[in-house]
Amino acid sequence: MSLRMISTALKPKDLATHCPLCGRSFARFESDEEHIFPQWLQRRHDLWTKRLNIPNFTGKTYNTVKVRVCRRCNGSTFGSLESRFAPLLSGADPFSASAVLNDDDLAMWLGKIFWLLIRKGHSVEDFRTRHDPQPDRVIPHDLFPGTLYLGVMMRAFATGKGMSSCYLDDPPMPLLYGPTFSLYRFKIDQREDRLEDFDFADNVACLGLGLRTGNLGIICLFDGGLHRHFRAHRFAHLATENLHPTQFSEVVARMLYDQTVLDEAANQVQYYWNPPLRSVIAQNRTPRHFDPYLQKHHEPRLLAEIMGPASLIATNGEAITFLTDAAGIFRPLAVTAAEVDMARHDPGQIVVGPSNIDWRIREGGPVKTKPNTGPRSGPQNKV
Repeated sequence: MSLRMISTALKPKDLATHCPLCGRSFARFESDEEHIFPQWLQRRHDLWTKRLNIPNFTGKTYNTVKVRVCRRCNGSTFGSLESRFAPLLSGADPFSASAVLNDDDLAMWLGKIFWLLIRKGHSVEDFRTRHDPQPDRVIPHDLFPGTLYLGVMMRAFATGKGMSSCYLDDPPMPLLYGPTFSLYRFKIDQREDRLEDFDFADNVACLGLGLRTGNLGIICLFDGGLHRHFRAHRFAHLATENLHPTQFSEVVARMLYDQTVLDEAANQVQYYWNPPLRSVIAQNRTPRHFDPYLQKHHEPRLLAEIMGPASLIATNGEAITFLTDAAGIFRPLAVTAAEVDMARHDPGQIVVGPSNIDWRIREGGPVKTKPNTGPRSGPQNKV
């Protein structure tokens, strides 16, 4: 039965007839339209009429982007997550309140939002290709297979099963199994009153996202734990800092960019079913001690593109960072009038003007990566 579950999760049914989370038929199970962004989150940040920057979803606002979900998923399985998250993340200090939430639940909650956005985007025709022999979708056909890793996660959770990750050379030992994602939490400096206290950005090609709500910033990469294993040390010094929203956006961009330099084999996964654990085991196709983040794939211009139009480029072609000074030491961005005045007289400081926050789902749409380097986009075999 569970091998069949993996197989059906890798071949998603039509959104009009089947639940995108559990795969159950609407003919057999009652369903409702679900807000992709939960109503309590929209209420918390007054998002109802804010515009989403989803390619070709012209005029869409948060309160109009919905998808049909079965009542079991909406009201029970995933609904239990919402009921726990709402009071904790709606308060004045969501960073401290979220300490009681484990990474698995946070990743599943964020994964649900991301997966429903992906399914919604892949169900809509890209009007720019309407005259092509085979019109494409808002989430292109060539990117969609790589997102099915997230789809398997949602299916496993929705049907009461687990999912873990391991490496190519791991023996079949449960003690070696780990999370299927890399998740990071940061505390946000809220003194900047020129910016909204909510933001969301994702990248389908990199299968990762960043969400900022109040003083809590969360980044989640659905990557089999690769980033946590090999790249966490590069961001560890930020764990005790208060990040300006601009700095948090840069961290999101840099982590997403990391996923574009992976070795080709690291983009592939093979699924196994473990009966005693009642879990899907997703095996990364690289050895445990092989660092798949390759310098030879580094493209400074792509990093700048992911960082967004406001990023600055140095004479050597690299994107300028807002995270550290010339010595590589973290430096908070100037916010108050006194701090800004002092920064203007410091040649080593960057002064950031008011940001133009666009209530976005994607910054200009998915960033195309080099062939075969988009995470989870390789062959997805099942055993």
